[in-house]
Amino acid sequence: MTDYSSMLDVFTALFTLIAAGILIRFVPGIPAASDLRAAIGSMVLNVFLPALTFQSLATAPLSHELWMIPAIAITTALASAALSWLIVARMMGSRLRDPQIGALLLAATFCNATYLGLPVVTKVVGPEFARIPIVFDMLGMSPVLFTLGAWMGIRYGSTSQRLSVWRSLRSILTLPPFIAAVVGMLVNVAGLSLPPAVTTFTSMAGSVVAPVMLFTIGLALQVPRWSQAAMLTPSLVIKVIIAPLIAYGLSHLTPMSHDVELATVLEAAMPTMVLTMVFAQRYNLDTELLAQAILFSTVVSMITLPLILMLW
Repeated sequence: MTDYSSMLDVFTALFTLIAAGILIRFVPGIPAASDLRAAIGSMVLNVFLPALTFQSLATAPLSHELWMIPAIAITTALASAALSWLIVARMMGSRLRDPQIGALLLAATFCNATYLGLPVVTKVVGPEFARIPIVFDMLGMSPVLFTLGAWMGIRYGSTSQRLSVWRSLRSILTLPPFIAAVVGMLVNVAGLSLPPAVTTFTSMAGSVVAPVMLFTIGLALQVPRWSQAAMLTPSLVIKVIIAPLIAYGLSHLTPMSHDVELATVLEAAMPTMVLTMVFAQRYNLDTELLAQAILFSTVVSMITLPLILMLW
């Protein structure tokens, strides 16, 4: 991308929506940020995101890219997890408690592929590439989160739960966006044409996703604690710098269009996934430390994401 003025306009708009989610907390009479986030998140997860997912995959070009992108997502997540385990658990482990180690591993491994990745990719690369964040997340990042992420919680959290493959599989298969992804791909492979009423609904509902997701990120961000910045640094470097470099290298192992490659690298460069907080709470990891990782990685991504585009 060479039009840096347009790029700046796009990122200014994206991060203004995040700022709106932060500022809305100070409006008198507004419900608690956690309540707003839960209500909005439920609507997005159960209605708007499935509509967008179905539309994107029902009309996506059928090519090897639909399978290579999840493979890159999984490989990048596993490589990030291995590197963070080596640094955080082995090299820094003697100075950290287990719940802190688990939180830092989650922070380094899982990216905000949909909630931030989808708005960024659709605005920067183009709305026709909305399928990239969806398959990156639903077919790549989320399966790793519900398996390896659950193991991280059980291994380093204070819980008596055991890792259940069936429970993890059921959690993935019952996600409305995942169901919509499967149905959308089946419609695509079958070559079925959608009625105009369906395409109108999915287009209208899907258009809500990007701005609302950015707004909820603002609702989720916490007040920064600079005393934890040094502890977070290895995970942040892995998440926003090393992970996209890994994805960049992997994308060159298979033929990909320029725009698809850019969208994939941007996905890998996204900050820590907000959904990891659910796993931290479930397995009694250090939720405060993870919340700070989400905050700092999101702030740092405001610099690294435009930088990637400038260097592309």
